[in-house]
Amino acid sequence: MEISRRDAFDLVLIGIALACVYSYAVDPSGPQTAVGDVFDAFGSVDPVVYLVVVGASGILFLAYGLLYLPRKQSR
Repeated sequence: MEISRRDAFDLVLIGIALACVYSYAVDPSGPQTAVGDVFDAFGSVDPVVYLVVVGASGILFLAYGLLYLPRKQSR
């Protein structure tokens, strides 16, 4: 069974909504605190980690563009 991009996006949104509902059921202070905790977790990561992740993503993107795509188009 193939899931289209839109269906996958909708499933992710449903998962986020269910997580918010569950977090509200467990902690009545609201889903805002759960979402805030996630943002705080991302915000507490050292900026060097972000630079390494972005750099690795850039290298992979360049490898894709320079190595894979020319071979695919030559076929």
